[in-house]
Amino acid sequence: MRKRTLLLSATLLASGLTPLVAVHAEAAAGTPGDINKDGYRDVVASAPDAKVAGHATAGAVVILYGTSHGIDPARRTVVTQNSTGIPGAAEAGDRFGAAVVVYDLNRDGYSDLVVGAPGEDVSGDDGGGSVTVVYGTASGPTKGKLVHDPWPSSHDAYGRTLAVATFNGLNPVNDGRLTIAVGANDADVTFMPADLSAQSNTSGGGYAFNPAHGIVALTAVDRPNTDDDRLIAHGRGVSDGGWGYDGTGDDPNVLFHDPAGFESTALPAGTASAVGDLNGNGAPDLVIGNPEDPSQSPDTSLGGRVTIYFDAGNTGSPSRIQTITQDTAGVPGAGEAHDRFGASVAIGDTDKDGRADLVIGTPGEDNGRGAVTVVRGTTAELDTAHARNWTQNSAGVAGASEAGDAFGTAVRVFDTTKDGYADLLVAAPGENGGVGALWSLRGSAASITATGSTSVGAGSAGLGSAGAARFGNVVTGP
Repeated sequence: MRKRTLLLSATLLASGLTPLVAVHAEAAAGTPGDINKDGYRDVVASAPDAKVAGHATAGAVVILYGTSHGIDPARRTVVTQNSTGIPGAAEAGDRFGAAVVVYDLNRDGYSDLVVGAPGEDVSGDDGGGSVTVVYGTASGPTKGKLVHDPWPSSHDAYGRTLAVATFNGLNPVNDGRLTIAVGANDADVTFMPADLSAQSNTSGGGYAFNPAHGIVALTAVDRPNTDDDRLIAHGRGVSDGGWGYDGTGDDPNVLFHDPAGFESTALPAGTASAVGDLNGNGAPDLVIGNPEDPSQSPDTSLGGRVTIYFDAGNTGSPSRIQTITQDTAGVPGAGEAHDRFGASVAIGDTDKDGRADLVIGTPGEDNGRGAVTVVRGTTAELDTAHARNWTQNSAGVAGASEAGDAFGTAVRVFDTTKDGYADLLVAAPGENGGVGALWSLRGSAASITATGSTSVGAGSAGLGSAGAARFGNVVTGP
């Protein structure tokens, strides 16, 4: 493992690109998350441990296209590094799809994929990692391009986590332009222009953050009516006396970061985050999920917690704070060690009342069977008194809860049917011994319902059934 000295400020390197006219990211034509531009948001679920052409853990990404009746496994595209038009080749350990972001990078109305393969061997560097942009078209993604790594000798696992936003003033050529933020092990966050047309002269920019264990997760914070977005960065160093990030004892530092101003505000510790308007007042709220109690060691921890920073999306400073655990009144279950409540979080308006709702994944619940909690938004704090749990044993949900399924490892909330109600996507990558599966539950006036729900296994998603693909380990969309 390489070590790197922690820098005190961002290092900005000239890119040599011609500046574009500043256009806010939300001005792009088409529906956000619509890869084939048919008017429906699409679901992207990855299987980073999938075997490809005999190569173990080479990785694959599955696009499930939205329709008027939800996702349909018959309408899908599987993308690997062996797919036509995609750079590179599928190799053992690449883990293509370990991180995925969906965004219309070139503003042509077709959403594109940004895919991380942190295990990729690059120019003799074992596990150096790579990032590929796969462009959307009417027939699905047909071509891709690598995102240059400006500092390959300084880190490993480039592409471990990703985010896309506009960071006005990051450097002179990035004003008002989309930027890809890339996380890695032993590294800074690396910022690369999303326009790859003149990439040969691109050096990118970096911001020093937790170089000892690297970046656990990145979440873009879209600030309404501005090109000056923010970034939530999760990571952990060795100087703070912590345990490190190994899947348990997850208590990494979290920063609300202004890449342009080089300023950061500390947020509650955690490994997952989401952004949305939970109280309907137009200001973005921040949610941090920490699957372990930050005050305890892993062996004696509670089951996890979620912290809501209301109205903090502009400055990182909340108007009020709400903390939710499984011991909060009205929340189903009870906090127990290794439940991992808050391992995943997502925000969306499931009941179309103008206030987004919060979905919390608890993949360790009940000996790893897993559960998902839906807490509805109000004009004040979240309505924990009427929180509802969903598992594979819930009426109308296909399958049955089994130890190790890890239902709730990944959750996303957005409208796949164009009816105005956000739908719930839930993954259980441990299903069937690690093969993995994905569920879609519909939104309604009463919030999430199992009526019309759909389940997609790795086989029906085009990945076959052999081996532990861990389909659904990452689920994303707009």
